[in-house]
Amino acid sequence: MPKIAINGIEREVPVGTLVLDACRDAGVDIPHYCYHPALSPVATCRMCLVEIKGQPKLATSCTTTVGPAPKDNPEGLAMEIFSNTPQVADARAGVMEFLLINHPLDCPICDQAGECKLQDYSYNYGSGDSRMHETKRRYRYEDLGGKIVIDKNRCIHCTRCVRFTQEISGGAELTVAQRGSKLEVTTYSGKSLDQNPYAGNVVDLCPVGALTSRDFRFKKRVWYLKHTPSISRHSALGSPITIDHEGNQLFRFRPRPLEGRKDTFFISDAERAAYERYNAADRETHPRLKAAATSFEAVRDAFLAAGGPVAVIGQGTFGCDAAQRLGELASAEGLRYGSGDKTIPVVLPKLQTSADGVLNRRGFTERGFRFAQLEELLGKVRAGEVKAVVVLHDGEFSSAKEENLLNQILMAAPFSLAFEIFQSDLGRSATAWLPLTSFVEESDFIVNHDGELRRYQKAIEPPKGTRTLPAWVKALQAVPVPA
Repeated sequence: MPKIAINGIEREVPVGTLVLDACRDAGVDIPHYCYHPALSPVATCRMCLVEIKGQPKLATSCTTTVGPAPKDNPEGLAMEIFSNTPQVADARAGVMEFLLINHPLDCPICDQAGECKLQDYSYNYGSGDSRMHETKRRYRYEDLGGKIVIDKNRCIHCTRCVRFTQEISGGAELTVAQRGSKLEVTTYSGKSLDQNPYAGNVVDLCPVGALTSRDFRFKKRVWYLKHTPSISRHSALGSPITIDHEGNQLFRFRPRPLEGRKDTFFISDAERAAYERYNAADRETHPRLKAAATSFEAVRDAFLAAGGPVAVIGQGTFGCDAAQRLGELASAEGLRYGSGDKTIPVVLPKLQTSADGVLNRRGFTERGFRFAQLEELLGKVRAGEVKAVVVLHDGEFSSAKEENLLNQILMAAPFSLAFEIFQSDLGRSATAWLPLTSFVEESDFIVNHDGELRRYQKAIEPPKGTRTLPAWVKALQAVPVPA
């Protein structure tokens, strides 16, 4: 690999590496607006300028690549890069002054405040002065639909959002019009972002407050939020996300990019909106036996009195620790059954490589759970070969057909126990019911559709009375102490 020098420090990088990436890997911050790792480089913002020895002008580091070492000196430097020269500092300050000429000073009401690259770079690289005394340019109001709010007066024309709709989501709803002094990002006539199932990503891509989420708008200042790494429970991909929360309440789900994985920069709008479900304040949190509130001890005694054989049904939308402990309740390896038949239509193959809507199907399968075999279990229950059935369930991930089959199994079994986050009609038809923590209230891991192990961490405290499934199973297996 050729050698390069960044501010006098030598290192080796592969041929073709972007100068911006080489600097970032070396721990040298290069400010940028238009560049994004998952989008094509366009070098429009001019904020990433660096000085390269031997070149007469400053170069845009987002489009300049490292070449091979000189042929007459294979051990010599292929490139000498400087990011801290007076010329670079002047260029960055000039760009910042230019960008702030028309940008409104509405940071106190802007949702991007606290996450705004314009604020950060103005502080770090700006001059602190402005020679602009004229009235700032103003744009007319434009509606982008029910999901996204646009404020063109804040836009710095980095075109990230335009490139996203053209290169990633494919709808090309956004475009650049009126090139020149009246340049603006707008939509084609008659289009909005409502039909784009990945439209929410333009909010993450926007480095300023020009594009904001109508759902999150004015809800919470970002500096109050805590950030917990997790995964999306929406599909078998287990997309990495960040959970933003405060005061034991969830406020948003955002993508959590993984190094070298461009597909992890984006999640669907359905995945973003999923947080609302886990803010539900009316969850049932008391054990129930024969539809009446009771103590856990009564449920445990009824379970132990039911005897065996015991079969378990694990829905593949829970973690691997939960699957392992649930499997311990089965009387035999062959009595572990899997459930969950949700599918998600593939609308964007480059981001959605599977239509499976069951998060941890692979993890459950590796632990002996057999999917699509519930008819077999129903036959065993009706034949008296199974006396008790334990089901781990979430109604969001089973079709009406599967729900009906599960209900038949529970109704036919002499004793049935359901573990659920949110009590459903299926849970109410079981002999006994125990409340579970949700995935935002526990730590576990899954094996996604591609065989990748992905962990998620506890973000908020669960309601009093709920427990993780391993905790419930451990309590069920404990031998009652005689009075």
